[in-house]
Amino acid sequence: MPLSDDEWSALARGLRRAAARVAPGWTDANAHDPGVTVLELLAYALEDLAYRNDRLSDEARAIARRIVEHASAIAGSDGGEGSPATGRIEDEALVRPRFVSGQLLTDDALTAEQHYVRARIDRRNRALYGARIVDGLAVAVDDAGGGAQVVVAPGLAFDGFGREIFVGCAQRLALRGAGTTVLVGIAYRERAERFTPAPADVSDIDNGNGDGAAQASRIVETFELSLAATPADDALPIARLRLLRGRWQVDPRFRATRVRR
Repeated sequence: MPLSDDEWSALARGLRRAAARVAPGWTDANAHDPGVTVLELLAYALEDLAYRNDRLSDEARAIARRIVEHASAIAGSDGGEGSPATGRIEDEALVRPRFVSGQLLTDDALTAEQHYVRARIDRRNRALYGARIVDGLAVAVDDAGGGAQVVVAPGLAFDGFGREIFVGCAQRLALRGAGTTVLVGIAYRERAERFTPAPADVSDIDNGNGDGAAQASRIVETFELSLAATPADDALPIARLRLLRGRWQVDPRFRATRVRR
């Protein structure tokens, strides 16, 4: 039987996650991006296969996945020079700062050190696990009181870039104007905190001049929950909700991707 809209959406999300694991710099937001062209071509080929065979075999899915991985790797290489601040160069090798005695430690050097460590961890998470739940993040619906709410339990997950998404305590999200079928998504986010005046130049430090523009001295690694028919590309779907006979229920047929133990 033909694929449903939900199945096509799930397939599209799977292709994006597969591309992100191979080439984190992959983009498909602009109509002129190579990624869009490749995905549209692949979508046409998959639709044609589905039409001819009613459904895709496991072999066909494996072939499609390999096509996306190779195409995304090609599209992700822009041939430009690597930047020490990002910790990456054009062949995806990591760049590790080397500190020497008497060296002036600038924000660029220290940022490069952080990027190197984070890039190693993210790359390992992408290769070993991909985008999936590691522990917890069970979803329930609480419709007692003044309106239905989604309740997400504490837990840990990785997104398609290998970044950790950690929820330390139960979270609630109101179910208002959400349609009749929605996916609960969770995405990695960062929040800047502790803004402090920053000197415009190193020489200003010696002169006691701190009148530069304020910059964040801390970055909080947090998350964002969402309710949508199709979550954002960087959001990990963790549950599906359906409105049945006037009450929201967690769809037991939806299986969030989890790390195998």
